[in-house]
Amino acid sequence: MNNKTIIILSVAIVLILAIGAILLFLPGAPSEGTADNGGGSFPVGGERDINGLPGAEGLPLEASGEAADFTQIVSDAVAGAGVFKSESTSTIRYIEKSTGHIYEVGPTGKNRERVTNTTILKVFESLWSPIGDKVVVRYLEDEGAVPSAKIFSAAINAVSNSLEGVFLPETATSAAVSPEGDEIFYLNEKNGATVGVVADFENKNKDVIFSTPFGEFTAGWPSANIISLLTKPSAFAEGYLYFLSPKTGKLKKIIGGAKGLDASVSPDGKTVLYSQSAKKGLIVKILDRETAGATDFPLKTLPEKCVWSGDSETVYCGVPDSLPPANYPDAWYQGTISFNDALWKENISTGETTLIMDDTGADITNLFLGPDGNYLIFTDKKDNTLWSVNIGD
Repeated sequence: MNNKTIIILSVAIVLILAIGAILLFLPGAPSEGTADNGGGSFPVGGERDINGLPGAEGLPLEASGEAADFTQIVSDAVAGAGVFKSESTSTIRYIEKSTGHIYEVGPTGKNRERVTNTTILKVFESLWSPIGDKVVVRYLEDEGAVPSAKIFSAAINAVSNSLEGVFLPETATSAAVSPEGDEIFYLNEKNGATVGVVADFENKNKDVIFSTPFGEFTAGWPSANIISLLTKPSAFAEGYLYFLSPKTGKLKKIIGGAKGLDASVSPDGKTVLYSQSAKKGLIVKILDRETAGATDFPLKTLPEKCVWSGDSETVYCGVPDSLPPANYPDAWYQGTISFNDALWKENISTGETTLIMDDTGADITNLFLGPDGNYLIFTDKKDNTLWSVNIGD
């Protein structure tokens, strides 16, 4: 082989290698050992674990974190929020934690306006009427060596931009707002007993509907004819859930003797989502009150990280990506454990479980649904900021 032939072959080999290298490293070229899954974040089939636990095979995935319309609507710490229908859109009212001032804002964080100038320091909870015109505020007041919790029931005066209302008794421990928004229920410790009172927002027209020698309840008012009384959850104590009739004062035990009991009651009062402590973990169930039967709930989470749809057919939940061994719910309350939650929904009638958002990066609490059903709004327990997720079609 002469020198000319050798040079031609060498040049050809170099060109072939160069073209191959260019093709290999072109953007989008599949590399060896990988499979093309269509660019999605999740596998097409097989089993998907929810918070590290098996048994979620075949759950449909509605949207990934990248696809969801996910917005931080308030970057400052809030002390509770409520949502109501304003003309054709949803409007959110919330209390700024640092000042106690009330603001309103759209579900995408736009059109933010201050509603009141009344300053209330150290607010840690607010309970809202369905149309956002009244609120029950719980805050800490420094008196002496030990701060005490105060409860203020108020209405928003749109003319003076102020909160106008009354203080509930200093011994009041918990409160709830009726679904109609015209009454409140509160628990008051009096003469060694816990007394339940129904009143208007000015604490007038009071009606004592029950009294019990034991207390430490958290009150709720999920439906017109049901006030819920839940013993404060702890993994080290047996918990109880009672239903109280606001009209007759009749008290009925719904769940009893479950350690760490936490519960969320559907708006029609027929279904209870509840959890209980078990071997450094959680058992989560759905109770059908009509059949008195309880079945396993597919999402391992605390019920207070969930909210019901208005028709009581669907429950939306923040679900931790993992549940480390701990005493629940105590560890979460105390802040020794924090979660990164996904958003899921469960249809109670059909059993269909759907992923809304894979990773919010938030520890979801105070979750509620906008009146038009298009937005989920929640507080991130890590920093008390307010967020929304668009779930509308």
